[in-house]
Amino acid sequence: MAYVTADYYKDTYGGNIIPDEYINRQLEKASDQIDSMTFNRIIAIGINELTDFQQNRVKKAVCAHADFQYQYGPYLNMPVSGYSAGSISLSFKPVEAGGIKTSEEVTNLIKATGLMDRRL
Repeated sequence: MAYVTADYYKDTYGGNIIPDEYINRQLEKASDQIDSMTFNRIIAIGINELTDFQQNRVKKAVCAHADFQYQYGPYLNMPVSGYSAGSISLSFKPVEAGGIKTSEEVTNLIKATGLMDRRL
């Protein structure tokens, strides 16, 4: 079950990258991957048992990660991380957290909750 709804994504978060027909699937996938990044602590505790601050950050992280995965998903599992042609060079280096490739924005949102800390 996704931690946010399509209405939250569009209205509260202001998301507009993911087409309507893919929103629910992307949010579900993003929620599952956020669970991996947080060592399944959200599932164990229950999202409603988190503080309001933690819930807000998790929801924003799910939306940001869903956007990131939708935009860059096809490139994340490529064996090439960079490309050069003459004087033009392009490199792609996502952040990895809990085996999940994501953006710095997502990890910064989740780190602030304390849920990514291995010591918990």
